[in-house]
This record gives sequence, C-alpha cells and structure tokens, in this order.
Amino acid sequence: MSEAVKSYEPSADELSFRFVSGHRALDFAATFGDRYRAGIERLRQPADLDRWLRAAGIPASTRTSVKDLDDARQLREVIYRLARAALHNETVDIADLDALNAWARTPRLAPQLDKRLRQEWVSSQPIRGALALIACEAVELLSGPECQLIRECAGAPACSLLYLDRSRGRRRRWCQMERCGSRAKMAEYRKRRAPSTDRAGVEATRPQ
Repeated sequence: MSEAVKSYEPSADELSFRFVSGHRALDFAATFGDRYRAGIERLRQPADLDRWLRAAGIPASTRTSVKDLDDARQLREVIYRLARAALHNETVDIADLDALNAWARTPRLAPQLDKRLRQEWVSSQPIRGALALIACEAVELLSGPECQLIRECAGAPACSLLYLDRSRGRRRRWCQMERCGSRAKMAEYRKRRAPSTDRAGVEATRPQ
C-alpha cells in the first residue's frame, strides 16, 4: 500500500453516516465506504457505533466496548458480502451464512412501553441485542421479495453503497442523485466541454 493511501484522512462529510439505502441492514453495511479504493471506516471507535445505533432508531443506551465494535464490524461485512452475492447471483459463503444466522438467533432488543407510553428497547445485553436485531432484518431482506431490488450505486468505484431500488420502472442508478448523480453529471459535462485539441489528440492516437 502506498504512503499516500496510508496517510489519507477522510473528511467529515466522508465519515458521516449514510441512511439512503432504504433498509437498515444496508445502511449498516454502508458504515464502511469507498470499498473499491482506500476504504473509509465510519465506525472508528465504540462511540461511533453508539451514534449510529441512535441515528438508526435503535437506542441501545449503554456504553459500547471495543469487543462490541469488533463484533459490529464483522457482522457488517457479513451482511455486505451476502447482499452483494445476492445482487450478482453468486454462491454465498457458508461461513457468512453461519455467522449471520448465529447473530439472528441471539436474543434481540425487544420494544417495551414505559409509563409515559413511549417505546423503549430492552435487553440484558443491549449492544448484542441491537446487532441481533440488525441481523434479523438482514435475514428478512435477503430471504424476501425485496432482495431482488438490491442495487449498487453507479458511482462505483468512487461509491460502493448498496441500496433498494423501489423507483418506478426500477431505474434508480445512484445512492443519492444530489451526491453521486450530480458528480457523474458534472464529470460528463466537463468531458463534453473538453477542448477540441484534446479530442483531436485522442483521435491521433487511435490505430489507423
């Protein structure tokens, strides 16, 4: 790996969580981004996992350990690999299946009502329960009809995000039009605006 890659520090925007996939399990997989290039880890410390769970609507309300963070990252990668295998109609890794199913069998967070009739999530092991909940949602996605809607952003290799294409006609190409879609359109515009001398140079290099 080059020194440039090793010293790269993602921007605050690149480290921000993505909730655009249309499914919580895929949003969880998106906590690691830029998979085709340097890679961007968005769960860099235990507190990041706490923040993601709250943002995803799973307030586990406990202090996350380094072990919890490691478990979360491993589950995330299992979900990503299985979803990508489903997308490309590839044979899944049995080890990944076993790992996801093991998490799905783990006691999950249970919704409860408090005295003010507000929902709270309860578990003897809140973080493991939260991860088990995500695993169960991944099982439901990958075994259900919406599995056929999994797509990868057309912004690859700059973007590796997986999402559900629920658009009319199933024509959605980007994780976000205002992000990857706009970048692609700008790149195409610049390409069209390239000086004619550049195009002539390209033509001159073609075999005659």
